Amino acid sequence: MTIQLVYLPPAMLRTCREEAERHYPLESGGTFMGYIHEDYAVVEVVIPPGPKAERTRYGFAPDHEWQLTEIARCYEQSGRRITYLGDWHSHPDAGSGELSAKDRVVLRRIIQTEDARCPNPIMAILWGSPTSLWSLAVWSAHLKQRKILGRALSVQSVHSSH
Repeated sequence: MTIQLVYLPPAMLRTCREEAERHYPLESGGTFMGYIHEDYAVVEVVIPPGPKAERTRYGFAPDHEWQLTEIARCYEQSGRRITYLGDWHSHPDAGSGELSAKDRVVLRRIIQTEDARCPNPIMAILWGSPTSLWSLAVWSAHLKQRKILGRALSVQSVHSSH
């Protein structure tokens, strides 16, 4: 199934922007949980990066163990309805939301991690700065002949999920 569109509620986009601004000029990020229906994904939960996240000017590593615990908790609390969709992170002062080489490595790792159960992860990049405002680019990735292919998705910010 090919995802064409991502629904991201305004409050969740605001949460991502606040996280990016709080740590600017360092990168930060988090995880998206939700569901896929036909050709669109709906984000219902944004999991923060965690208390031991590492942030640098050109890199970000979440508190992996903490996030795994939160992902499992969200999954169980939803009655196994919502699941891991992918990640988001900031590219401070960037001129575009293009995937970096590091981003492609992370996407490959997600796809190849059986426990993630996510063959086509979403990666959202919040790029810009607090003064120039933040823009959002969302990508869907898949592995083809050992190469990561990313495809830009349309994003709609909606007040309620579908």
